[in-house]
Amino acid sequence: MWRALLLVVPLLIAGMVAAEEDSSVAKVVDSSTHRIPTNTVVPKYPRKARRDRVEGEVEVCFDVDRKGRPRRIAVRNSTNRAFERPSISAVRASFFRPLEDDEKLQAIKSCRTFIFSLEPLDEGVG
Repeated sequence: MWRALLLVVPLLIAGMVAAEEDSSVAKVVDSSTHRIPTNTVVPKYPRKARRDRVEGEVEVCFDVDRKGRPRRIAVRNSTNRAFERPSISAVRASFFRPLEDDEKLQAIKSCRTFIFSLEPLDEGVG
């Protein structure tokens, strides 16, 4: 029995650690835009930043083409460079509702703010 317990406990601990590392602790705040997101990707918390207990925010601005893909992605504001690459990758992987043939493409930049926090954020914030 003890031998079985010695095998099970490390597996449980490894599962909890893996789940903690894989979880993304970022909140997404969109600027007001006429384009409707169909797939919003949340960036992964950088492992080194999590280990060093670093928190921060990144504001990424971009255009959305007729097919709903983000283009001309750029960081507008950032409190820590460690969060910039995951934020840009998340915007690049996101999609918006494509425009119909009769709809006009508006030249309005969309912006998205990613809040990287080690503590869970209240849903009412932002």
